[in-house]
Amino acid sequence: MTVTDVYDNGTVYSAAILDMSQDDLLSKFMNGVRKVAAVSMAISYPTEAALPYLFSNAFSKLVALSLATDYSFEAAEKFKNFLSNPGAFAAAAPAAASSAAPAAAAAPVKEESEEEEDMGFDLFD
Repeated sequence: MTVTDVYDNGTVYSAAILDMSQDDLLSKFMNGVRKVAAVSMAISYPTEAALPYLFSNAFSKLVALSLATDYSFEAAEKFKNFLSNPGAFAAAAPAAASSAAPAAAAAPVKEESEEEEDMGFDLFD
C-alpha cells in the first residue's frame, strides 16, 4: 500500500510534500520572496523584500552621478580611483592579470569614439 494523497484539515495534499527537505522549503520560500521583490519594484511600491535592491540601485545611480560630475563622496572615491588608475589595482588579482596579459597582447586595442560609447541609457531613468 502506498500513500498517494494526504488529507489534513479539509485540504488534500500530494504525498510528495511529505518528502520535501528543509532546503527545498527554504529555496521555495526565497523564490517567493524574490518574486514579491520583483513585483514591488515593477509597480514602484516599496516593500521589505525589495529594500536591498532599492538601496543597491540608488547607490549605483549615486556613483554614476559622482563619476559624471565633480561631486564626490567617500564610497564613490574607490570607483573614481579605480577608473583613474586601473593599473594600481592589478595587484589585487595577479593570477587574473597574468592569464589575461597574453590575450591582451595578442588582441589589438580599438579606440572607441564617444558616439560608439553611447548605449542609449539616460542617467535619470
